[in-house]
Amino acid sequence: MEHEHTHNHSHDHSHNHENFEAVKREELTKIIISAVFFAAGYIIGEFTSLPAFMHLICFGVSYIAVGFGVVRNAIEDIFEGKIFNECFMISIASLGAFAIKEFDEGCAVMLLYAVGEYIHGLALSKSKKQIREIEHNDHGEHVHESGDTESFIAHFAKIYTPVICAISLLVIVIPPLFMGGEWKEWIYRGLSVLVIGCPCAIVISVPLSFSCAIDACTRKGIYIYHTNALEKLHKNGSGEGIIVPDGNEHGLAFAKKAASKAVIISRENIILALTVKAVVLVLAVFMEKELPMWLAAFSDVGIAGLAILNSLRSLRIK
Repeated sequence: MEHEHTHNHSHDHSHNHENFEAVKREELTKIIISAVFFAAGYIIGEFTSLPAFMHLICFGVSYIAVGFGVVRNAIEDIFEGKIFNECFMISIASLGAFAIKEFDEGCAVMLLYAVGEYIHGLALSKSKKQIREIEHNDHGEHVHESGDTESFIAHFAKIYTPVICAISLLVIVIPPLFMGGEWKEWIYRGLSVLVIGCPCAIVISVPLSFSCAIDACTRKGIYIYHTNALEKLHKNGSGEGIIVPDGNEHGLAFAKKAASKAVIISRENIILALTVKAVVLVLAVFMEKELPMWLAAFSDVGIAGLAILNSLRSLRIK
């Protein structure tokens, strides 16, 4: 989260802006490379009789392009004592998919996460660009970013990740130790739980519903520093981190509506995703035969698609 200061305004801001643009371009390039290799790997694996290593190489390139930074962040965070966050959650789910040879699912999880982060960054950058222009014209800045920028997703990940990891571990350990189950089968099932539990739908759709709300506000001349500003506005009516230019008296009321809509849609998406995941999870653990992986994929990728469509409703605010 960038903290912006009021001195050295124009120089700092143009420099920050150039850096931000460069980072966004780099992210988009990585996403395109990943998507192209993902598609190639999928087509080679499913529709051709080329040797297996060909599609594995494609999936490897696809994963590294978008996943290297995420896995690195997860490892760095572990060393800093911050274990259960989004990076850890996405890394462990994708690596769990690889462990059960579901390479396409592992890549899809990481690619979806990268796309979600990119879209979210774009919406914020649009708002911040407008804020920079206001600051530049005013030659002095009355709105600072709040230091308390733990997002809803980070908070969610802290609770959700250990729960899913614990369920996965119990599924792996209990049947072989106490019910005479086969280790191989229950390791597979336990890792399936990680894949099914990966909350891509939530990690993408929640920031997206806020991004759409931020975008709707930006078009009305209301500028928002970060998603936390909307969360706070919904929770306690605080306008911190939001710029409503003079003469726009309906601005804060509009921002409140946008914040409420984003929060409500986020909750709908979370309930939808968790309900479907719970059903698929029960099937994965208790079904006689192993769960078909397309069902696990639907519980993640399919629900992500539905949740994204639902999130776009945040663009339309009366």
